[in-house]
Amino acid sequence: MLVPVYAHRYLPADRGSFGHPVLSMWQTDIIYYGLDLVDYVHREFDEARSEVDESWAPRATVPFWRDLL
Repeated sequence: MLVPVYAHRYLPADRGSFGHPVLSMWQTDIIYYGLDLVDYVHREFDEARSEVDESWAPRATVPFWRDLL
């Protein structure tokens, strides 16, 4: 299941779990847009955070999405 967040950004949902990465989905293109919902909001809307974070390493937490990412 996917929870719509904003535009074509979605949060994968799995029963009884949390901390999923936010995904950007446009046609067949699926990429990470945030480590979790809080990280996504900062990356998408916080203009002060323009630096590149080299330690950023999102991971798929729902089995179905692991196959696509």
